[in-house]
Amino acid sequence: MTANVTILGAGVTGMVIAASLPKEYDVTIVAEHMPGDYDTKDWASPWAGAIWVGVHDSRPHEQKMQLEGFAGLWKIAEKHPESSARQIEMTEIMDRGSKSDVWYADKLPGFRFLSKDELPTARGVKFLRTKVTSLSDLKGLGHDVLINASGFGAQTLRDVQEQNMKSWRLQCVVAKNETYGRLFIRRGPNGYYSTAFSRMDGTVYVGGVLTEGSQDVNISEEHRATICRRAHENNPDLFPSPDPKDWPIIYDHVGVYPTMDNAVAGVSFGLARSVVNLVNEAILEVPSDSKL
Repeated sequence: MTANVTILGAGVTGMVIAASLPKEYDVTIVAEHMPGDYDTKDWASPWAGAIWVGVHDSRPHEQKMQLEGFAGLWKIAEKHPESSARQIEMTEIMDRGSKSDVWYADKLPGFRFLSKDELPTARGVKFLRTKVTSLSDLKGLGHDVLINASGFGAQTLRDVQEQNMKSWRLQCVVAKNETYGRLFIRRGPNGYYSTAFSRMDGTVYVGGVLTEGSQDVNISEEHRATICRRAHENNPDLFPSPDPKDWPIIYDHVGVYPTMDNAVAGVSFGLARSVVNLVNEAILEVPSDSKL
């Protein structure tokens, strides 16, 4: 069975849903911001850490989506070596919690880590750049199903005005390092968080200071100093100095991303699979002359 599906939002959520829908569906993604738009902080996806990591405080259905998300990325890494997805070693130090918090320990191959994905191409998805102020703006596109993957945009859509949403501000540093080839995470008490994620372009993504409820995209010198000091304390061989002035910093990275209250982030393909199931159920139930 075929169907016309419109997705509002070209971030990670919208893109993986499009990649996961059946190939016979006619898919259109509508968004103001598209992949490759790096000149704005008005959307979250380009500024994410782009890794898979299990969220400790997760409910069973959230754990299931996270594992499905891992499986989707793992498949890309194995079947599409030309993509940017790869399997590399990760070290995570927990200064709080216990082993029982790591619910995914016996569920990942070799307990190894998979980094960011590059979606398959040539699925026939069309892209339409426009500013959308309400879901009703899209009713003329002729879709059978409309998927709202607009992130923060859901707060300002006139016919949605989502209030159950929380913002998180993350500041990190991107520095030059062509020899480091691992992932490192340390989580501590009172919001302590330090990361070092290698990138395929000879850089390392070093984090980070996470602030709840902030949408300020300006660079904080204090946060930069905190990031560099923590990175030095955890990996002195990799970062010999705690002073940002001694670092080969390429740029500071500030991103703001949304989460729903009492929900986790980072489910990607797991969430997409759940949405695909809902779409398929709706297509089977809706008469051919009806519109959602």
